[in-house]
Amino acid sequence: MLNLRCSLVALLFLAALSITANAADIAVVDFADQWTKVDALRQTLDEFGIPYDDLTPDLEKGDLPFSNQKLFFIGCMTTNNATLHQNLDKNAQVIQDFVQGGGIVIEPTQADQNEANVDWLPDGLVCVRSDPDSPDFQIVQPNHPLFNTPNKMGEDEFKGWGHQGWPTVWEVIATQKGFDVLAESQGKPAIMEAQFGSGLFVMMSLAPDKYHIAGNDDKTKEMAGLFMENILQAYTPTAVQPTAKLATTWGILKVR
Repeated sequence: MLNLRCSLVALLFLAALSITANAADIAVVDFADQWTKVDALRQTLDEFGIPYDDLTPDLEKGDLPFSNQKLFFIGCMTTNNATLHQNLDKNAQVIQDFVQGGGIVIEPTQADQNEANVDWLPDGLVCVRSDPDSPDFQIVQPNHPLFNTPNKMGEDEFKGWGHQGWPTVWEVIATQKGFDVLAESQGKPAIMEAQFGSGLFVMMSLAPDKYHIAGNDDKTKEMAGLFMENILQAYTPTAVQPTAKLATTWGILKVR
């Protein structure tokens, strides 16, 4: 029986190693901001072994050349770079067309002094960020894949996150219109998403990429990393498969 378990785990491990995201499935822009000083989205995806198209150099020149990507992930605090911020706004129609056609855009925490109002959203959708930070985090839609796949995460898993003096919720979303709220902080949206055409806009006042790489402690880094796995699984389900580690763990549980 032990040999059977080992064989099944080995097969699952090899299968997981053979499944990776295509480089064209995920596009990112990222920046090592003045507070964290790390380009954490790139570092996290590299750590996970997930390929991506880095459009940061193109955006610096004013372009956002989407091809057949499924997900556009804007790194936390990317808008701390004024050029990237301005060129995101200049490409508002490009971003909207990307989502209209079935793409997904995710933007986690941005400093309100850099990007208070998200100007590249289409008419009918509003996201305005403000300064208050809070350790309070309440899940509004616990059955959403963000909190369940591949990692089951309840409110306890989000407690105590920090970078320097900033808590779990960093730069609250003060005003929104047209979004479904998935999580809140002190009655304000912390995670929300909105359908637009065939795609989705996803906005967060959490910084899981930055906290995974530059969090204050091991719990922050670990939990933020698990949440990054959930984000990628939820919003690129056909592109991002469980890592070898997760597949192996699943296999061990299944054969017991």
